[in-house]
Amino acid sequence: MSRHRSILIGCPQYHCIVHGSYDCDEQGNYLLGPGGEFVLAHATCGHRGGKCAQTLCALHRHNRAGQGSWFPSGIWAMRQGRAAPPPAPPTEPHVGQGGWYA
Repeated sequence: MSRHRSILIGCPQYHCIVHGSYDCDEQGNYLLGPGGEFVLAHATCGHRGGKCAQTLCALHRHNRAGQGSWFPSGIWAMRQGRAAPPPAPPTEPHVGQGGWYA
């Protein structure tokens, strides 16, 4: 079984919902934090085929998640090939650390 599952990510730069992948265990369950939240370190953005050039995005591994980083406005699980209905796309970039990300 694949060690990754599909997710949707609220992109703060492009103001849209993009596809990505998320690490999972041997049974295919998302590797969530202690409170059941998605952990940013397990998420990978697939926007533009994984070749998005926005280096300030916290999902890009070469970024160090500093004060100038952009953090996703949300991460949502996919259900049986379809996404859970996400909230409205973000209207502004989310800047700095915070929110429910570990």
